[in-house]
Amino acid sequence: MNSKKVLWVNPSFLDYRIPLYANLKDKCDDEFYLLYSKSRVPQRCHDKIIEILKDKALYIENEKILKFKSEYIYANKGIRIPFPKGLYAKIKKTKPNLIIAEGFFQFTPWAVWYSFIHRIPLLIAYERTAHTERNCPLWRRLYRRFIGLFVDGYIVNGQLTKEYLVSQGVKPENIFTGGMCADSHGLAQKVKDMLPMEKVAMRESIISKECHGLLYIFVGQMIPRKGVSQLLEAWNLHCERYPEDRLLLVGNGVQLPEFLEKYGDNKTIIFTSNVDYSEIYKYYAISDVFIIPTLEDNWSLVVPEAMACGLPIACSIYNGCYPELVKKDENGITFDPLNRDNILETLAYFHTQDLQEMGKRSIEIEREYNPENTAEKIISAVNRYF
Repeated sequence: MNSKKVLWVNPSFLDYRIPLYANLKDKCDDEFYLLYSKSRVPQRCHDKIIEILKDKALYIENEKILKFKSEYIYANKGIRIPFPKGLYAKIKKTKPNLIIAEGFFQFTPWAVWYSFIHRIPLLIAYERTAHTERNCPLWRRLYRRFIGLFVDGYIVNGQLTKEYLVSQGVKPENIFTGGMCADSHGLAQKVKDMLPMEKVAMRESIISKECHGLLYIFVGQMIPRKGVSQLLEAWNLHCERYPEDRLLLVGNGVQLPEFLEKYGDNKTIIFTSNVDYSEIYKYYAISDVFIIPTLEDNWSLVVPEAMACGLPIACSIYNGCYPELVKKDENGITFDPLNRDNILETLAYFHTQDLQEMGKRSIEIEREYNPENTAEKIISAVNRYF
C-alpha cells in the first residue's frame, strides 16, 4: 500500500475484531490507525489493542451519549446520539489518506466531514440486511442516502447486506463483501490444544456420563430477538422422541430469570449464564451441534466461532450470515424459528448425519472468513482507491 495511512473510525469493538485489526496493521506496513471510544470498549479489549497497535490506537475518553428507548430488542427501536468530544481533532491529527467508518451514524458524520474537506476516500463498513431493516423509518433511510452522497465504497459482511444496499440505490461495483470475521484461529487453536480427557471431564461436569444423546449449544443473549423462547418451547417436544439429548444455553439477558423459573427443573436443559470469552472455547469443544434460533441478526459471529471449533450448524433463516456460512447437508441446515415443526425437524435432522464430517466441512468453509483472509479482502477494497 506504499505506506498510505488508513484510519478506521469505530466507536466500539469486542475481542473478535482484534485479530482483524492486527492483520490490517501488518498489511498496511504499520500505517493502520484505529479510533474508538474508550468508555464503550471493555478494558480487556482496550488493553489488547493498545498492546498491538501501540500509538496507532487512538481513543477518546468520557464520551457522553443520549439514549432514547431500548436499543437491545430489535433494530431501529432506539436512538443513541453520541457527543464524542475531541473526535474530529483526533482525525485531523492523524492526517489519514483514507477513512473507514463504521455504519452511517455514531462517529461517521465526523469522518464524512473530514473526508469531504480534505478530499480523501471514505469507505463505510456496514452490516444490516433487508430483514433487520424491515422496520427502518423513512427519516433513517433518507439520512443514509444523504450520507451516501459522500461515500466512495462499502465494506460489507455478506450477500444479504450487499442486496440491501443495492435496493437502497448503491451501485454494486462499489460494494465489497467479506468484511466480517470472528477470532477463529484463537478459538480453534485452544480447542485443538485441549486434551481428550479434559473434554470428557468438561462434558461430564455438565451432563451425566450415562447420557449418550446429542449436546446442542446456543451462545448468546437471552433476549426476545434471539429466539431462545421459541427454541425452548419446541425442545420439550423434541425430548419426547430423543430423551437423552441435551440443550446447553450459554449467556445472560433479561429473559434468563423467566427461563430459569420455567425450565430450571428440566434436566435436559442446562443454563450456564455468562461465560468469559477466554473460556467459551471449552463449551464449543464439548458440544455436538451449534444452534442459533435468532429472529433478527446481521451476521452472527458466534456462527463462524462455532464452525472454527468444528461444529455442525443449525442456523435461523433470519440470520444474515447463512448464505456464506451454512451449506445445506454439507455443514448444517437452516430453519425458521417461528415454525415449531421446522425446529423439531431441524433438531432431529442431526441424528441422521455424520457430525464429524460436517464439523470438518464447517472448518473448511469458515477458513475463507478468518481474520487473515478478511483483512486481505479489506485491503483489496482499500487499494482500489489508491
